[in-house]
Amino acid sequence: MKVATKAAIWVVLSSTAGAFAPINSPKKYDTALLAKEAAISREEDLLLTLKVIMDHAERSSTVSKEQFIQQIEESKKSKLEPIDVSIPYDATVQLAYEASDKSLSFDEFKPKYLAQAVAEVVAKQPIDVSIPYDATIQLAYEASDKSLSFDEFKPKYLAQAVAEVVAKQPIDVSIPYDATVQLAYEASDKSLSFDEFKPKYLAQAAAEVVAKQPIDVSIPYDATVQLAYEASDKSLSFDEFKPKYLAQAVAEIVAKQPIDVSIPYDATVQLAYQASDKSLSFDEFKPKYLAQAVAEVVAKQPIDVSIPYDATVQLAYEASDKSLSFDEFKPKYLAQAVAEVVAKQPIDVSIPYDATVQLAYEASDKSLSFEEFKPKYLAQAIAEVVAKAGQ
Repeated sequence: MKVATKAAIWVVLSSTAGAFAPINSPKKYDTALLAKEAAISREEDLLLTLKVIMDHAERSSTVSKEQFIQQIEESKKSKLEPIDVSIPYDATVQLAYEASDKSLSFDEFKPKYLAQAVAEVVAKQPIDVSIPYDATIQLAYEASDKSLSFDEFKPKYLAQAVAEVVAKQPIDVSIPYDATVQLAYEASDKSLSFDEFKPKYLAQAAAEVVAKQPIDVSIPYDATVQLAYEASDKSLSFDEFKPKYLAQAVAEIVAKQPIDVSIPYDATVQLAYQASDKSLSFDEFKPKYLAQAVAEVVAKQPIDVSIPYDATVQLAYEASDKSLSFDEFKPKYLAQAVAEVVAKQPIDVSIPYDATVQLAYEASDKSLSFEEFKPKYLAQAIAEVVAKAGQ
């Protein structure tokens, strides 16, 4: 086998032209160093190969041709560096810079290019930084198991959210005072705009209410109850029928999606339509009924614009100490209510959207102005609703 090894050495040496030619460079080669490093010249490659052969001969007396070739190839590939094929973050900027006239340096070009790119993205559509109404629902939907589509999830979430809000405080079923104003305006000559007509009408209405003896500012809406009672079997008296009807009406309003706890003006029309022979469609019946109702109101002299509603008095009575009977309590409560209404200039009996915020502000320490307090209070209220929905 030694003979085979020497023959192999001879083959390697003789296969390289000029193997035994004198080397021009007087450089001395350390074979141990060459065995560890890649060859950088023809002579070093020859010596490195010889070193591998001699080392192998010392380690084993039996080596195949395939093993010998593999060892040589591995010695040449041992110093290969890994290639970095990642795309740098600045690749787009660099491409744009290469295509430019290079009148600026890359460091000057980069921020200008990025600023222009951002401006082009922003210019494509208007920036909307408002918080959409559906934001809370979208957050709740993202936190859900998404077993329903968003369109199916939305009404159910809203129903649950409204139910929680309604459960916190008593339902306000008061009728906005503008309903009467709108009817009176429609019956007027419309020489004034509605905004000009409203304060004058309210002032006149308040004067007429104050002039009445005894003063009664309760706001009953018995018209709807009376119509429903007429359409019933009258197995109950009107006084027994009324509270049950009102309780049922409130329950039906709360059950609506979205929840609308105001009593719509169409409630009376709908009840009248149900009691009619339905020879006309509701859309045909409605304008005729309203025209007749307005005519009846205009025909009254004097016009009575008071809208009593004993529910408010009853709630106040329930919250009182009940030292008086209801019949004694009612005129005193109404007199006080009228005094408070008359004292306001101009009279505004509508419930402002900010009523909840204003009540909370009055109960606060007022360390902030109302304008500063309002957005913080609303943000906190929304956060609480969102937190409950996530439970």
